Amino acid sequence: GARPEHRERQPRTHRRLLGAVSALSFRIGIDENGLGPRLGPMLVTGVLLRVTASAGDFLDAARDAGIGDSKSLCAHGDMAAVESFVLAMLAEHLGHAPASLDALYSHVSLLDDKALRDLCPEGEAPRACFAEAVALPAFGEGISADSRKSARALGDAGVRLVAARSVTVCARRLNVAREAGRSRFDLDLDAMLDLVVALRAQAHEELRVVCGKVGGRKAYAAAMTRVHPLPETLEETPARSAYRLRGVGEVAFARDADASDPAVALASLVGKYLR
Repeated sequence: GARPEHRERQPRTHRRLLGAVSALSFRIGIDENGLGPRLGPMLVTGVLLRVTASAGDFLDAARDAGIGDSKSLCAHGDMAAVESFVLAMLAEHLGHAPASLDALYSHVSLLDDKALRDLCPEGEAPRACFAEAVALPAFGEGISADSRKSARALGDAGVRLVAARSVTVCARRLNVAREAGRSRFDLDLDAMLDLVVALRAQAHEELRVVCGKVGGRKAYAAAMTRVHPLPETLEETPARSAYRLRGVGEVAFARDADASDPAVALASLVGKYLR
């Protein structure tokens, strides 16, 4: 699989941070991939994990499985290892084995087909966005023995993928939002919070949510009302902004989150592959 042998164990500061919330077994990681109309659609992807391992074991298990900063694991034209690992996680943890991009997209997309096309002129979306059928695997030979072993080992270590969902923000949606005075970062944050709501519905207790920072913003309290009417601000710094939402749990936005939080790193890997 996409296992970086050079990656070191996470610093103890990250272990203490995770340890402080180790009683929460459900974790959500959310990240954004893409520069909007410059290089195709923006995708915002989230994963829900059930973690029964200790904080330190969670980090070690994720590292051993090859989950890390997607920027160092993914590259244009070199996606076979990441494809193998993502497909292995879907197969081993969710029992899903998509044979095409359409099947994968239908499984993970938070928006249904009608919602994805409702801003498009008649007949344009199938031609411009969904023109070619793509069979999976698209980049390599499929799930390797190492990837399957890594996915199984992650589950055996007490880290299980419960759900993976993604929101697509196409160029048309970005342009419509811009005309209304809203930026790409506004839509990015909206998608993140929609994913929090959707994934939280599949958990059975309060959980821990970590998202990548949105455009370097420090304050998210006003946006949190999309999820809960009375968010409690825990901290707002350039590195991390965190909020307590009763009935939901702690929602944090962290700088370079995909390099420090395994749930965010996994979400970024899935998002990069899907995109």
